[in-house]
Amino acid sequence: MEPSFEEKMDLIFSAFISLTAQEQDEALSRLLRVCQLPQLKKIYSEVCPLLSIDFVLILPQELVERIFSYVSADDLFRMACCSKTWREFTNTDILWQPLCALQNWLNFDTDQQLFSKNPYSYSPTGLTSPRYSSVTISDFPSLSPTCRWKEIYIRACHLSQNWMLGRYTVLPLLRGHQERVDCLDCDGKRLVSGSSDKTARVWDLFTANCLHVLDSHTDAVTSVCIKDEVIVTGCADSLIRIFQTETGSCLRALMGHNSGIDHLCFDGTQVVSASSDRTLRVWLIQDGRCRKVLRGHEDEIQYLTMKKDLVASTSWDHTIRMWNIQTGECIAVLKGHTEVVNCCQFDCRYLVSGGGDCLVLIWSTESGKLLCKCQGHTGDVYCLMFNEKIICSGSSDSTIRVWNFAGKCLFTMSEHIGVVRCLHLDGNRLVSGGDRKKILVWDVANGKLVNVVHRNPSLLHKIWINQTKVITASPESPGILTILSYW
Repeated sequence: MEPSFEEKMDLIFSAFISLTAQEQDEALSRLLRVCQLPQLKKIYSEVCPLLSIDFVLILPQELVERIFSYVSADDLFRMACCSKTWREFTNTDILWQPLCALQNWLNFDTDQQLFSKNPYSYSPTGLTSPRYSSVTISDFPSLSPTCRWKEIYIRACHLSQNWMLGRYTVLPLLRGHQERVDCLDCDGKRLVSGSSDKTARVWDLFTANCLHVLDSHTDAVTSVCIKDEVIVTGCADSLIRIFQTETGSCLRALMGHNSGIDHLCFDGTQVVSASSDRTLRVWLIQDGRCRKVLRGHEDEIQYLTMKKDLVASTSWDHTIRMWNIQTGECIAVLKGHTEVVNCCQFDCRYLVSGGGDCLVLIWSTESGKLLCKCQGHTGDVYCLMFNEKIICSGSSDSTIRVWNFAGKCLFTMSEHIGVVRCLHLDGNRLVSGGDRKKILVWDVANGKLVNVVHRNPSLLHKIWINQTKVITASPESPGILTILSYW
C-alpha cells in the first residue's frame, strides 16, 4: 500500500532534520532548481513574511521617534492602524506637538476651547450642527489613552472641517440692551458688550446668560476690553471705568480726558485710551494713575492698536502715529494717505494701513519708511489683517483683496454686498463680515469662497471672531447679539 501524503512528508522532514546544516543548504538548492515558476512564487510568498523584520521592535525608542518625526500626520494615523506596537509608538506628544505647531494649534492646549462640554440648554439638530464624538478608549482596554497633542490634533481637524463645511450652531440671541450695541470684546469665556443705553453687559459665552449689567455709566458706552478678570469700559462721558469680571463691581473710574472715549487698548496692566479731545493717555489699572499723555494728532483719532510697548493710532488728519508708551514719545509719524486712515495692523517688521483714499500702504515698523502702495480698491478700506505671507483688505467697494508684501494683488473676492466691515485671518482661512447679514468663509490660498453663513439672523454692525466662534451685533435698537459656535 502506497504511503499517504502525510507519511511522505514525515519521511522527508525526518530526513531533512538528520542532515547537517551544509547538507540542508544543498538539499534546498536542489529542490529549488526542480521547482516550476508557480511553485517558486508560492515559496516566495511563504518566505517573505518570515524574513521581514519590524524595526520598531529592535531599534532604540529615541531612534524610532526620530524616524517617525519625518512622517506626516495622515501617515501617522495610518501607521497607528498597523499593529498595537506601532499604535503605541505613534501615540506620543513628542510626535504630535510639532504637528500641532505647524498648524498654529498650540493655543488649544491652554484655552480649552476644544475640550469644553456643550452646556447649551437645547439640542442642536440638522446636518449643519458641529457634532464631535471622541472614541472612548475604555472600549479598547489593551490600548493606552490617546496622548494630549494627538487628541488636540484630531479635534482641531474636526473644527477645521466644521468651518469648511459650514457646520455651526446658533445660540439663543442675547437680548437685554435697550439701544444698539456699539462695542464688544471677548476673552473666549465671557463676552462684554457696550451700548448707547449707557450700560455694558457681561455674558457667559457657553450658556448665553447675562452675568452682570454694568450700569454706572452716565452716557453711551463706546469701547470695552476684557482681560485677566478685568473689564475696562470707555464712555462718552469722558470716563474710563475698571470693573471686576467675577462680581461686576466697579473698582475705579479714571478721569483726565476732556471729551468722550473713542477707543481703548488693554494688556492686563496698562490701558491706552484715545479720546475725541485728540489725545491718547496711558493708565495703570492698579492705582488708576495716568502715566503719560500723548499729543500730536490734529484731528479725531479713528483707530487704535497696541502690541507690547508700542501703540499705533490713526486719524482723520491722514496720519498714523507710532508711540512708545513707556517713554511717551512719538517715535514715527507716517504720512502717505490723503484721506482718513481707517485701520492698521503692525508687528515687529511691518505696519499695514488702510484709508479712505482706497489705498493699502505697507510701512517698515522699525524705520517708518513707506515700502509699498497696494492699489486696486475703488472704495474706502475699512478693515485689514495680515500674516507672514499675505495681506487681506476689506472695502466699501464690496470686495476683499489679497496682496503680497510686494504690493501685488493676488486675488479679488467679490461675494459681499455693501461694506466689508471685519476680517479674521487664521492660516489660510479668512472669515469676513459685511452688510446685509453676510458672513463668508474663504480659502486665501486659492481665493475661493468656501461657504456662506446663511443663518445669521441680524444685520452686521460689530463682529468678533476667534477659532471657534463668530459673535455679531446688530446696528438696530434694541441691541441684539448673536453667537455662532463652530464647536
